[in-house]
Amino acid sequence: MKKAGNVGKKEYAVWIFVFAVFVFYLAWALAAPFDASPDESMRYQIVEFIAKHGSLPDGRDPEIRNANWGISYAFNPILPYMAGAVLVKIVQLFTASFRATVIAARMVNVLLGGGMAWFTWKIGELMFRRKEAGRFFAVLVCFLPGTCFLFSYINTDGLALFTTAWILYGWCRACKEGWSLSVCIQMGIAMGLCMLSYYNAYGYLLMSAVFFVGCMMKCQEQKWDWKQMMKKGCLMLGIVFLVAGWWFIRSGILYDGDFLGMKTSSIYAEKYAIDELKPSNRVLPVNMDMSVLDMMLWVPGSWQHNWLVTVLVSFVGTFGHLDIFMPYLWSKLYLLVFTVGILGNLWKLRWDFDVATEFIRKAKKADGDGVTVTEVWRKNKKWNVRNWMHICMAVAMVIPAGLLVYYAYASDFQAQGRYMMPMVFPFLYFVTLGYENWLEKLTGKEKIKMWISRGGQAIAVLSALLTYFLVYRAAY
Repeated sequence: MKKAGNVGKKEYAVWIFVFAVFVFYLAWALAAPFDASPDESMRYQIVEFIAKHGSLPDGRDPEIRNANWGISYAFNPILPYMAGAVLVKIVQLFTASFRATVIAARMVNVLLGGGMAWFTWKIGELMFRRKEAGRFFAVLVCFLPGTCFLFSYINTDGLALFTTAWILYGWCRACKEGWSLSVCIQMGIAMGLCMLSYYNAYGYLLMSAVFFVGCMMKCQEQKWDWKQMMKKGCLMLGIVFLVAGWWFIRSGILYDGDFLGMKTSSIYAEKYAIDELKPSNRVLPVNMDMSVLDMMLWVPGSWQHNWLVTVLVSFVGTFGHLDIFMPYLWSKLYLLVFTVGILGNLWKLRWDFDVATEFIRKAKKADGDGVTVTEVWRKNKKWNVRNWMHICMAVAMVIPAGLLVYYAYASDFQAQGRYMMPMVFPFLYFVTLGYENWLEKLTGKEKIKMWISRGGQAIAVLSALLTYFLVYRAAY
Protein backbone atom coordinates (compact mmCIF):
# COMPACT_ATOMS: atom_id res chain seq x y z
CA MET A 1 0.00 0.00 0.00
CA LYS A 2 2.85 2.36 0.82
CA LYS A 3 4.46 1.74 -2.57
CA ALA A 4 1.19 2.44 -4.36
CA GLY A 5 0.86 5.67 -2.36
CA ASN A 6 4.35 6.77 -3.41
CA VAL A 7 3.54 6.10 -7.07
CA GLY A 8 0.39 8.17 -6.70
CA LYS A 9 2.34 11.06 -5.19
CA LYS A 10 4.87 10.93 -8.06
CA GLU A 11 2.10 11.18 -10.65
CA TYR A 12 0.44 13.94 -8.64
CA ALA A 13 3.72 15.88 -8.63
CA VAL A 14 4.30 15.62 -12.39
CA TRP A 15 0.84 16.93 -13.22
CA ILE A 16 1.22 19.86 -10.82
CA PHE A 17 4.49 20.66 -12.57
CA VAL A 18 2.94 20.38 -16.06
CA PHE A 19 0.03 22.63 -15.02
CA ALA A 20 2.41 25.23 -13.55
CA VAL A 21 4.48 25.28 -16.74
CA PHE A 22 1.35 25.52 -18.88
CA VAL A 23 0.02 28.51 -16.90
CA PHE A 24 3.41 30.23 -16.98
CA TYR A 25 3.79 29.78 -20.74
CA LEU A 26 0.23 31.01 -21.22
CA ALA A 27 1.14 34.18 -19.30
CA TRP A 28 4.04 34.73 -21.72
CA ALA A 29 1.75 34.16 -24.71
CA LEU A 30 -0.83 36.64 -23.39
CA ALA A 31 1.67 39.38 -22.58
CA ALA A 32 3.09 40.24 -25.99
CA PRO A 33 1.30 42.15 -28.76
CA PHE A 34 1.02 40.64 -32.22
CA ASP A 35 4.24 40.42 -34.25
CA ALA A 36 6.43 41.29 -31.26
CA SER A 37 8.45 38.11 -31.87
CA PRO A 38 10.64 36.88 -34.75
CA ASP A 39 8.59 36.76 -37.99
CA GLU A 40 5.31 36.12 -36.18
CA SER A 41 3.31 38.02 -38.81
CA MET A 42 4.78 35.84 -41.59
CA ARG A 43 3.93 32.71 -39.61
CA TYR A 44 0.42 33.92 -38.83
CA GLN A 45 -0.17 34.43 -42.57
CA ILE A 46 0.00 30.65 -42.97
CA VAL A 47 -2.48 30.10 -40.13
CA GLU A 48 -4.81 32.72 -41.59
CA PHE A 49 -4.57 31.26 -45.11
CA ILE A 50 -5.51 27.76 -43.93
CA ALA A 51 -8.37 29.07 -41.77
CA LYS A 52 -9.68 31.19 -44.65
CA HIS A 53 -9.33 28.75 -47.56
CA GLY A 54 -9.49 25.38 -45.80
CA SER A 55 -6.46 24.17 -47.76
CA LEU A 56 -2.67 24.15 -47.47
CA PRO A 57 -0.82 26.98 -49.19
CA ASP A 58 1.81 26.75 -51.89
CA GLY A 59 4.97 28.52 -50.71
CA ARG A 60 5.04 30.51 -53.96
CA ASP A 61 1.54 31.96 -53.52
CA PRO A 62 1.70 35.81 -53.69
CA GLU A 63 -1.02 36.02 -51.01
CA ILE A 64 1.41 34.83 -48.35
CA ARG A 65 4.69 36.06 -49.86
CA ASN A 66 6.54 38.55 -47.65
CA ALA A 67 7.28 41.81 -49.46
CA ASN A 68 10.74 42.18 -47.90
CA TRP A 69 12.03 38.63 -47.93
CA GLY A 70 10.27 37.49 -51.10
CA ILE A 71 9.34 34.11 -49.58
CA SER A 72 6.83 32.56 -47.21
CA TYR A 73 7.02 30.03 -44.39
CA ALA A 74 4.85 27.66 -46.43
CA PHE A 75 8.01 26.23 -48.01
CA ASN A 76 8.79 24.67 -44.61
CA PRO A 77 6.74 22.10 -42.65
CA ILE A 78 3.66 23.84 -41.23
CA LEU A 79 2.07 21.32 -38.85
CA PRO A 80 1.75 23.76 -35.88
CA TYR A 81 0.18 26.34 -38.20
CA MET A 82 -2.34 23.74 -39.36
CA ALA A 83 -3.27 23.03 -35.73
CA GLY A 84 -3.40 26.78 -35.07
CA ALA A 85 -5.82 27.24 -37.96
CA VAL A 86 -8.19 24.69 -36.39
CA LEU A 87 -8.15 26.61 -33.10
CA VAL A 88 -8.63 29.90 -34.95
CA LYS A 89 -11.74 28.53 -36.71
CA ILE A 90 -13.15 27.41 -33.36
CA VAL A 91 -12.52 30.84 -31.80
CA GLN A 92 -14.10 32.59 -34.80
CA LEU A 93 -17.37 30.82 -34.00
CA PHE A 94 -17.59 33.01 -30.87
CA THR A 95 -15.74 36.23 -31.70
CA ALA A 96 -14.29 38.19 -34.60
CA SER A 97 -11.52 39.62 -32.39
CA PHE A 98 -8.15 39.54 -34.16
CA ARG A 99 -6.37 39.40 -30.80
CA ALA A 100 -8.39 36.29 -29.85
CA THR A 101 -7.39 34.50 -33.06
CA VAL A 102 -3.70 35.31 -32.50
CA ILE A 103 -3.87 33.90 -28.97
CA ALA A 104 -5.65 30.83 -30.34
CA ALA A 105 -2.80 30.26 -32.78
CA ARG A 106 -0.25 30.73 -29.99
CA MET A 107 -2.07 28.19 -27.85
CA VAL A 108 -0.63 25.38 -29.99
CA ASN A 109 2.81 26.15 -28.63
CA VAL A 110 1.55 26.65 -25.08
CA LEU A 111 0.03 23.16 -25.19
CA LEU A 112 3.21 21.73 -26.71
CA GLY A 113 5.13 23.37 -23.86
CA GLY A 114 2.99 21.50 -21.35
CA GLY A 115 3.69 18.25 -23.20
CA MET A 116 7.40 19.01 -23.26
CA ALA A 117 7.29 19.61 -19.49
CA TRP A 118 5.81 16.12 -18.96
CA PHE A 119 8.49 14.42 -21.04
CA THR A 120 11.24 16.43 -19.36
CA TRP A 121 10.04 15.42 -15.90
CA LYS A 122 9.90 11.77 -16.98
CA ILE A 123 13.42 11.93 -18.44
CA GLY A 124 14.61 13.23 -15.07
CA GLU A 125 12.88 10.37 -13.26
CA LEU A 126 14.44 7.74 -15.51
CA MET A 127 17.97 9.12 -15.77
CA PHE A 128 18.81 10.36 -12.26
CA ARG A 129 19.21 8.22 -9.19
CA ARG A 130 18.06 11.00 -6.89
CA LYS A 131 14.49 12.28 -7.30
CA GLU A 132 15.48 15.89 -6.59
CA ALA A 133 18.16 15.82 -9.29
CA GLY A 134 15.57 14.82 -11.89
CA ARG A 135 13.30 17.63 -10.77
CA PHE A 136 16.17 20.12 -10.85
CA PHE A 137 16.80 19.10 -14.48
CA ALA A 138 13.12 19.56 -15.39
CA VAL A 139 12.98 22.99 -13.75
CA LEU A 140 16.20 24.13 -15.44
CA VAL A 141 14.83 23.20 -18.88
CA CYS A 142 11.25 24.42 -18.53
CA PHE A 143 11.98 27.66 -16.66
CA LEU A 144 14.95 28.76 -18.73
CA PRO A 145 13.80 32.19 -20.03
CA GLY A 146 14.80 31.24 -23.59
CA THR A 147 12.56 28.17 -23.41
CA CYS A 148 9.63 30.16 -22.04
CA PHE A 149 9.94 32.69 -24.86
CA LEU A 150 10.01 30.01 -27.54
CA PHE A 151 6.61 28.71 -26.43
CA SER A 152 5.03 32.17 -26.30
CA TYR A 153 4.51 32.93 -30.00
CA ILE A 154 3.65 31.24 -33.31
CA ASN A 155 6.52 29.11 -34.62
CA THR A 156 7.60 25.55 -35.36
CA ASP A 157 10.40 25.66 -32.77
CA GLY A 158 7.96 24.63 -30.04
CA LEU A 159 7.16 21.43 -31.93
CA ALA A 160 10.91 20.84 -32.34
CA LEU A 161 11.45 21.02 -28.58
CA PHE A 162 8.38 18.91 -27.82
CA THR A 163 9.46 16.15 -30.22
CA THR A 164 13.12 16.15 -29.17
CA ALA A 165 11.99 15.77 -25.55
CA TRP A 166 9.77 12.87 -26.66
CA ILE A 167 12.67 11.28 -28.57
CA LEU A 168 14.97 11.51 -25.56
CA TYR A 169 12.23 10.01 -23.40
CA GLY A 170 12.14 7.13 -25.88
CA TRP A 171 15.91 6.72 -25.53
CA CYS A 172 15.54 6.62 -21.74
CA ARG A 173 12.83 3.98 -21.96
CA ALA A 174 15.02 1.93 -24.30
CA CYS A 175 17.80 2.11 -21.70
CA LYS A 176 15.50 0.78 -18.99
CA GLU A 177 13.30 -1.74 -20.81
CA GLY A 178 14.92 -2.36 -24.18
CA TRP A 179 13.43 -1.73 -27.62
CA SER A 180 9.97 -3.04 -26.87
CA LEU A 181 7.06 -2.67 -29.29
CA SER A 182 5.73 0.25 -27.26
CA VAL A 183 9.09 2.06 -27.36
CA CYS A 184 9.45 1.51 -31.12
CA ILE A 185 5.95 2.84 -31.85
CA GLN A 186 6.50 5.92 -29.68
CA MET A 187 9.87 6.57 -31.27
CA GLY A 188 8.38 6.30 -34.76
CA ILE A 189 5.65 8.84 -33.96
CA ALA A 190 8.07 11.22 -32.21
CA MET A 191 10.60 11.11 -35.06
CA GLY A 192 7.88 11.59 -37.66
CA LEU A 193 6.59 14.69 -35.86
CA CYS A 194 10.17 15.91 -35.46
CA MET A 195 10.56 15.80 -39.25
CA LEU A 196 7.56 18.15 -39.44
CA SER A 197 9.08 20.66 -37.05
CA TYR A 198 12.30 22.61 -37.66
CA TYR A 199 15.41 21.42 -39.47
CA ASN A 200 17.75 22.26 -36.57
CA ALA A 201 16.18 19.35 -34.64
CA TYR A 202 17.05 16.77 -37.30
CA GLY A 203 20.27 15.82 -35.52
CA TYR A 204 18.11 13.82 -33.11
CA LEU A 205 16.83 11.73 -36.02
CA LEU A 206 20.39 10.87 -37.03
CA MET A 207 21.46 10.08 -33.48
CA SER A 208 18.32 8.02 -32.84
CA ALA A 209 19.43 5.75 -35.66
CA VAL A 210 22.97 5.59 -34.25
CA PHE A 211 21.67 4.90 -30.74
CA PHE A 212 19.29 2.20 -31.96
CA VAL A 213 21.91 0.38 -34.06
CA GLY A 214 24.42 0.52 -31.22
CA CYS A 215 21.88 -0.91 -28.79
CA MET A 216 20.87 -3.72 -31.12
CA MET A 217 24.40 -4.59 -32.21
CA LYS A 218 26.53 -4.15 -29.11
CA CYS A 219 24.49 -3.48 -25.99
CA GLN A 220 22.86 -6.89 -25.68
CA GLU A 221 25.84 -8.92 -24.46
CA GLN A 222 27.46 -8.29 -27.86
CA LYS A 223 24.81 -10.24 -29.73
CA TRP A 224 24.70 -8.94 -33.28
CA ASP A 225 20.93 -9.23 -33.62
CA TRP A 226 20.44 -8.35 -37.29
CA LYS A 227 16.96 -9.86 -37.47
CA GLN A 228 15.52 -7.82 -34.59
CA MET A 229 17.31 -4.69 -35.77
CA MET A 230 15.80 -4.91 -39.25
CA LYS A 231 12.36 -5.82 -37.95
CA LYS A 232 12.14 -3.02 -35.37
CA GLY A 233 14.02 -0.52 -37.51
CA CYS A 234 11.63 -1.03 -40.42
CA LEU A 235 8.67 -0.65 -38.05
CA MET A 236 9.94 2.73 -36.86
CA LEU A 237 10.78 3.89 -40.39
CA GLY A 238 7.31 2.85 -41.55
CA ILE A 239 5.67 4.92 -38.81
CA VAL A 240 7.93 7.90 -39.61
CA PHE A 241 6.87 7.69 -43.25
CA LEU A 242 3.17 7.50 -42.34
CA VAL A 243 3.46 10.53 -40.03
CA ALA A 244 5.72 12.77 -42.12
CA GLY A 245 6.12 11.34 -45.62
CA TRP A 246 3.05 13.08 -47.05
CA TRP A 247 4.58 16.53 -46.54
CA PHE A 248 7.82 15.80 -48.38
CA ILE A 249 6.01 13.99 -51.21
CA ARG A 250 3.74 17.03 -51.57
CA SER A 251 6.75 19.38 -51.63
CA GLY A 252 8.47 17.21 -54.22
CA ILE A 253 5.39 17.35 -56.45
CA LEU A 254 4.86 21.11 -56.01
CA TYR A 255 8.48 22.18 -56.36
CA ASP A 256 9.74 19.85 -59.09
CA GLY A 257 11.54 17.37 -56.86
CA ASP A 258 12.65 19.86 -54.19
CA PHE A 259 11.43 17.73 -51.27
CA LEU A 260 12.69 20.12 -48.58
CA GLY A 261 11.54 23.28 -50.36
CA MET A 262 14.86 24.99 -49.58
CA LYS A 263 16.09 25.39 -53.16
CA THR A 264 12.78 26.82 -54.36
CA SER A 265 12.67 29.17 -51.38
CA SER A 266 16.15 30.50 -52.24
CA ILE A 267 15.12 31.01 -55.88
CA TYR A 268 12.07 33.04 -54.82
CA ALA A 269 14.12 35.05 -52.29
CA GLU A 270 16.55 35.98 -55.04
CA LYS A 271 13.70 36.91 -57.36
CA TYR A 272 11.33 38.82 -55.07
CA ALA A 273 13.23 40.02 -51.98
CA ILE A 274 14.32 43.63 -51.65
CA ASP A 275 17.88 44.17 -52.83
CA GLU A 276 19.65 44.06 -49.45
CA LEU A 277 17.89 40.81 -48.50
CA LYS A 278 18.54 38.89 -51.70
CA PRO A 279 20.77 35.84 -50.98
CA SER A 280 23.35 37.11 -53.48
CA ASN A 281 23.65 40.48 -51.72
CA ARG A 282 23.87 39.33 -48.10
CA VAL A 283 26.93 40.36 -46.13
CA LEU A 284 28.45 37.08 -44.98
CA PRO A 285 31.65 36.31 -43.07
CA VAL A 286 32.57 33.70 -45.68
CA ASN A 287 32.67 36.46 -48.32
CA MET A 288 34.69 38.79 -46.09
CA ASP A 289 37.71 36.47 -45.83
CA MET A 290 36.90 35.81 -42.17
CA SER A 291 37.62 32.54 -40.44
CA VAL A 292 34.93 30.96 -38.26
CA LEU A 293 36.86 32.13 -35.17
CA ASP A 294 37.00 35.68 -36.58
CA MET A 295 33.22 35.60 -36.98
CA MET A 296 32.72 34.44 -33.40
CA LEU A 297 34.82 37.33 -32.08
CA TRP A 298 33.38 39.93 -34.48
CA VAL A 299 31.44 42.87 -32.98
CA PRO A 300 29.44 44.25 -35.95
CA GLY A 301 28.08 47.80 -36.07
CA SER A 302 26.27 48.84 -32.92
CA TRP A 303 26.41 45.42 -31.24
CA GLN A 304 27.42 45.50 -27.59
CA HIS A 305 29.16 42.13 -27.67
CA ASN A 306 30.74 39.80 -30.17
CA TRP A 307 28.80 37.15 -32.09
CA LEU A 308 29.56 34.32 -29.65
CA VAL A 309 28.51 36.18 -26.50
CA THR A 310 25.37 37.45 -28.26
CA VAL A 311 24.43 33.88 -29.19
CA LEU A 312 25.02 32.64 -25.64
CA VAL A 313 22.98 35.36 -23.92
CA SER A 314 20.14 34.93 -26.45
CA PHE A 315 20.18 31.20 -25.70
CA VAL A 316 19.58 32.09 -22.06
CA GLY A 317 16.89 34.56 -23.09
CA THR A 318 16.53 37.49 -25.50
CA PHE A 319 13.00 38.56 -26.38
CA GLY A 320 10.90 40.56 -28.83
CA HIS A 321 12.65 40.83 -32.19
CA LEU A 322 15.79 39.84 -30.28
CA ASP A 323 16.04 43.43 -29.08
CA ILE A 324 14.78 42.99 -25.50
CA PHE A 325 17.72 41.79 -23.45
CA MET A 326 17.97 40.54 -19.91
CA PRO A 327 20.58 42.51 -17.92
CA TYR A 328 23.91 41.13 -19.12
CA LEU A 329 25.05 40.35 -15.58
CA TRP A 330 21.89 38.26 -15.15
CA SER A 331 22.52 36.36 -18.37
CA LYS A 332 26.16 35.82 -17.47
CA LEU A 333 25.18 34.40 -14.07
CA TYR A 334 23.20 31.75 -15.96
CA LEU A 335 26.27 31.03 -18.10
CA LEU A 336 28.41 30.77 -14.95
CA VAL A 337 25.94 28.29 -13.41
CA PHE A 338 26.02 26.23 -16.61
CA THR A 339 29.83 26.29 -16.75
CA VAL A 340 30.20 25.09 -13.15
CA GLY A 341 27.75 22.26 -13.87
CA ILE A 342 29.58 21.14 -17.02
CA LEU A 343 32.92 21.22 -15.20
CA GLY A 344 31.46 18.81 -12.66
CA ASN A 345 31.58 16.08 -15.29
CA LEU A 346 35.33 16.25 -15.90
CA TRP A 347 36.46 13.76 -13.26
CA LYS A 348 33.76 11.27 -14.19
CA LEU A 349 34.21 11.21 -17.96
CA ARG A 350 35.22 7.57 -18.00
CA TRP A 351 32.45 6.60 -15.62
CA ASP A 352 29.76 8.31 -17.74
CA PHE A 353 31.11 7.84 -21.28
CA ASP A 354 33.08 4.58 -21.36
CA VAL A 355 30.72 2.21 -23.17
CA ALA A 356 32.87 -0.90 -22.72
CA THR A 357 32.73 -1.92 -19.06
CA GLU A 358 34.11 -5.01 -17.35
CA PHE A 359 31.94 -6.97 -14.98
CA ILE A 360 33.94 -7.81 -11.89
CA ARG A 361 32.97 -10.34 -9.24
CA LYS A 362 34.73 -10.42 -5.89
CA ALA A 363 34.60 -12.98 -3.10
CA LYS A 364 36.41 -13.15 0.24
CA LYS A 365 37.47 -16.43 1.81
CA ALA A 366 40.10 -17.78 4.20
CA ASP A 367 43.16 -19.55 2.82
CA GLY A 368 44.86 -22.60 4.39
CA ASP A 369 46.51 -20.48 7.07
CA GLY A 370 43.27 -18.74 8.03
CA VAL A 371 44.19 -15.47 6.30
CA THR A 372 41.33 -13.72 4.53
CA VAL A 373 42.02 -13.17 0.85
CA THR A 374 39.97 -11.68 -1.98
CA GLU A 375 39.50 -13.49 -5.24
CA VAL A 376 38.52 -11.49 -8.32
CA TRP A 377 36.90 -12.77 -11.51
CA ARG A 378 36.70 -10.55 -14.56
CA LYS A 379 34.09 -11.18 -17.21
CA ASN A 380 34.11 -10.05 -20.81
CA LYS A 381 33.50 -6.41 -21.56
CA LYS A 382 29.95 -5.35 -22.34
CA TRP A 383 28.61 -2.10 -23.73
CA ASN A 384 26.96 0.14 -21.14
CA VAL A 385 23.70 1.32 -22.75
CA ARG A 386 23.43 4.35 -20.43
CA ASN A 387 26.87 5.56 -21.43
CA TRP A 388 26.15 4.86 -25.09
CA MET A 389 23.13 7.13 -24.68
CA HIS A 390 25.38 9.78 -23.11
CA ILE A 391 27.61 9.75 -26.19
CA CYS A 392 24.61 10.05 -28.52
CA MET A 393 23.21 12.89 -26.39
CA ALA A 394 26.54 14.73 -26.54
CA VAL A 395 26.61 14.52 -30.35
CA ALA A 396 22.93 15.55 -30.58
CA MET A 397 23.82 18.53 -28.39
CA VAL A 398 26.65 19.66 -30.67
CA ILE A 399 24.76 19.36 -33.98
CA PRO A 400 22.38 22.38 -33.52
CA ALA A 401 25.31 24.55 -32.44
CA GLY A 402 27.32 23.43 -35.48
CA LEU A 403 24.39 24.14 -37.81
CA LEU A 404 24.03 27.65 -36.37
CA VAL A 405 27.73 28.38 -36.88
CA TYR A 406 27.56 27.17 -40.49
CA TYR A 407 24.32 29.07 -41.16
CA ALA A 408 25.68 32.34 -39.77
CA TYR A 409 29.01 31.94 -41.54
CA ALA A 410 27.88 30.90 -45.01
CA SER A 411 24.13 31.52 -45.44
CA ASP A 412 22.55 34.24 -43.26
CA PHE A 413 24.60 36.06 -40.63
CA GLN A 414 22.56 35.98 -37.42
CA ALA A 415 23.38 35.52 -33.75
CA GLN A 416 20.20 33.87 -32.50
CA GLY A 417 20.52 31.40 -29.65
CA ARG A 418 16.99 30.14 -30.37
CA TYR A 419 18.43 28.22 -33.32
CA MET A 420 20.38 26.15 -30.77
CA MET A 421 17.43 25.43 -28.50
CA PRO A 422 17.09 21.73 -29.46
CA MET A 423 20.38 21.21 -27.59
CA VAL A 424 18.77 22.39 -24.34
CA PHE A 425 17.84 18.88 -23.11
CA PRO A 426 21.21 17.11 -23.32
CA PHE A 427 23.06 20.29 -22.35
CA LEU A 428 21.10 20.86 -19.15
CA TYR A 429 21.14 17.12 -18.48
CA PHE A 430 24.94 17.24 -18.36
CA VAL A 431 24.79 20.44 -16.28
CA THR A 432 22.57 18.63 -13.75
CA LEU A 433 24.78 15.54 -13.85
CA GLY A 434 27.76 17.77 -13.10
CA TYR A 435 26.08 19.25 -10.04
CA GLU A 436 25.27 15.74 -8.87
CA ASN A 437 29.00 14.98 -9.07
CA TRP A 438 29.84 18.16 -7.17
CA LEU A 439 27.39 17.19 -4.41
CA GLU A 440 28.94 13.72 -4.17
CA LYS A 441 32.29 15.36 -3.56
CA LEU A 442 31.00 17.94 -1.08
CA THR A 443 28.77 15.84 1.15
CA GLY A 444 27.53 12.31 1.72
CA LYS A 445 24.38 13.42 3.55
CA GLU A 446 21.27 12.92 1.46
CA LYS A 447 19.27 15.57 3.32
CA ILE A 448 21.82 18.25 2.52
CA LYS A 449 21.84 17.21 -1.13
CA MET A 450 18.04 17.31 -1.18
CA TRP A 451 17.83 20.84 0.20
CA ILE A 452 20.57 22.13 -2.08
CA SER A 453 18.68 20.70 -5.06
CA ARG A 454 15.42 22.21 -3.89
CA GLY A 455 17.14 25.54 -3.36
CA GLY A 456 18.43 25.41 -6.93
CA GLN A 457 14.93 24.67 -8.22
CA ALA A 458 13.49 27.60 -6.28
CA ILE A 459 16.16 29.98 -7.61
CA ALA A 460 15.56 28.86 -11.21
CA VAL A 461 11.79 29.40 -10.89
CA LEU A 462 12.25 32.76 -9.14
CA SER A 463 14.66 33.92 -11.84
CA ALA A 464 12.15 33.00 -14.56
CA LEU A 465 9.38 34.88 -12.72
CA LEU A 466 11.55 37.97 -12.31
CA THR A 467 12.51 37.81 -15.98
CA TYR A 468 8.86 37.68 -16.94
CA PHE A 469 7.76 40.62 -14.77
CA LEU A 470 10.84 42.86 -14.87
CA VAL A 471 12.05 42.29 -18.43
CA TYR A 472 9.50 40.64 -20.72
CA ARG A 473 6.17 42.02 -19.54
CA ALA A 474 7.69 45.35 -18.61
CA ALA A 475 8.70 45.83 -22.26
CA TYR A 476 5.02 45.88 -23.30
